[in-house]
Amino acid sequence: MNDSGADSLDVRVRDALSAWSKLDAVDIRILEGLSLLGPRNLALIAKDLDLPRTSVRYRVKRMLSDSTLFLHLNPYHTNMGLKKAIVFVEATPGYEDELLDCLRVNDFWILLFRFYGPHEGCGGVWTVPVEATEHFNSFLHQLEALGIAKSFEVVWSTCFQGIPVRERWFNVEEGYWTFQWDEWIKEVESIEGPLPYTLLEPMGWPVRVDYEDLLIIKELEINGAASIAEISKKLDIPLSRLKYHYHQHILKNGLVEGFQVEIYRTPFPLSEVLFFKFEFEDYTRMSKFALTLLDKPFAIFLGKVLGENALISQIYLPRWEFRKLVNSLSALIRKGMLKRYHYFIQDMFQTWRQTVPYKYFKDGKWLYDLDAQIGSLKALFQHT
Repeated sequence: MNDSGADSLDVRVRDALSAWSKLDAVDIRILEGLSLLGPRNLALIAKDLDLPRTSVRYRVKRMLSDSTLFLHLNPYHTNMGLKKAIVFVEATPGYEDELLDCLRVNDFWILLFRFYGPHEGCGGVWTVPVEATEHFNSFLHQLEALGIAKSFEVVWSTCFQGIPVRERWFNVEEGYWTFQWDEWIKEVESIEGPLPYTLLEPMGWPVRVDYEDLLIIKELEINGAASIAEISKKLDIPLSRLKYHYHQHILKNGLVEGFQVEIYRTPFPLSEVLFFKFEFEDYTRMSKFALTLLDKPFAIFLGKVLGENALISQIYLPRWEFRKLVNSLSALIRKGMLKRYHYFIQDMFQTWRQTVPYKYFKDGKWLYDLDAQIGSLKALFQHT
């Protein structure tokens, strides 16, 4: 049940392979402004940067059309009654494609991809109704029972903290990011401060959303710069009603984590995209590590693993920096700032996204039908 807008986004992400171009210092200042103020405030960004509004608008449009930049809303799924699961499934050899088809059956995924690393398989991010977490585990066990999967790992996480674009580590003269790993290691040891609320374990997962809220949210996930008027026209819902829902429901009920300014600093063939799980001896060491990632150019998002002193993060960096990252992690382990880590390499050429699962929300409740999912799995398996 892919959203057509999400399919279009996937195509644009893959187009970045051929359309990538360097950013300059003015682009970076605009991206910082977008990260801090959001994509719906271009006039304010132009004023703060003392730039003509037309210049800001032109540069944003250019980066979007080049598939260098993506702007989308990050929902705060916790206040929708949805619990986040990051899943890595090892495929039974010969059943890699079938595993991907089977995972699509559970249509609460928001990110799905093939991966390679310790083994071949598929992974993704699911937003699961909190009352259905055991049903979700049962679904994954069914993949093993059918012989499609050899094993799986589920990481339950807080909502993700999107990492803003910051000028730090950007070489203005040369027009590219540098990766100052020694500086990062020292910062992990010295940094102090509180974690953002997104990385604090929630007290609960209340359902503070309604169906029309979800319709607005899914449109802003596709295009974070879309106006409420544009969304009103697309959905054929009165503008006054959508404005009310956006301001009185979505914003007041804490349904937005932020607006993600997602950029690809180097072209895909020269880069790696990885999911890391970082584990720590205690909460203090975990917090220090997390705080240092909040302005770094190699992290896309960050989540705290529920019930553990551990973090989950998606990392994007040039291939030639990967070994330096691993060496830095080894140094942090020797210093006692990190306990251990493991990672999976995401295949960006086989990656799919979709929006919040709004189609499964009715009368104030999420509809999660495990029996129907297992029936679909068995039907698929009979044709393999």
